[in-house]
Amino acid sequence: MSNQLVKNDPFSVTSFPTLSNFFPNLEAWSVGFDREWSILERMQNALMGGTTSYPPYNIKKTGEDRYEIEMAVAGFSKNELKVELHNNELTIEGAKVNRQEGDNADYVYRGIAGRQFRQCFALADHVKVKESELKDGILKINLEIELPEEKKPRSIEIK
Repeated sequence: MSNQLVKNDPFSVTSFPTLSNFFPNLEAWSVGFDREWSILERMQNALMGGTTSYPPYNIKKTGEDRYEIEMAVAGFSKNELKVELHNNELTIEGAKVNRQEGDNADYVYRGIAGRQFRQCFALADHVKVKESELKDGILKINLEIELPEEKKPRSIEIK
């Protein structure tokens, strides 16, 4: 018998459960959700590959159908940030411009990160980006669910 300790990592790639573990035979009980399952699989692959925590962000619910993403982007100006929505994927990118080669010479310590970043968020259908604002080093993006009338619950008369 060995006295060697073996680390059991519950989040290792080999033991991480997949979507098909949780939802076997998806096609047997769902119709028309191909895009949604694809988004979930991409998110799972990103999680398994290790997600970045830079820059830090919050997602908060501000109303029944309203959400806000707050992202700490201290040191970035408006022209160094890009917010883009494409195919229900909200992408926020930051890249410093005009960074001079000898810029570090004047700093004793540089703790405000200025590295390039890219964060992506999958948005459900009917989630609309209402506005974005940069204030005091916080980028705020307001989102709202705008459900079309034909998607809202309605009563069906039985004849």
